Amino acid sequence: MEISDRDYDLLVDTEIVVDVMLGSANITVKEFLDLGEGDILSLDKAAGSGGDIYVNQRIVGTGDIIVMDERLAVRVQDAMDSDNVVRYFFEERL
Repeated sequence: MEISDRDYDLLVDTEIVVDVMLGSANITVKEFLDLGEGDILSLDKAAGSGGDIYVNQRIVGTGDIIVMDERLAVRVQDAMDSDNVVRYFFEERL
């Protein structure tokens, strides 16, 4: 599918939501309801392994979790090829 310059220009100005997932855990509803302040929920990723970067529930890269100006941030380490990202977003808008 060929993307015209006009379509590309419209697409790149579109705002998106980026999510970074640190890991996940499988627990029962009871275990979740029993969680309280100070409890620790162990995730399935090893410490230091970074986070997965998602857009529209599709992984587009990975990165290291860092602290910048007292806020969490992600330093991109690996990202989907830019042509594939543009094609993906274009197809999502259809």
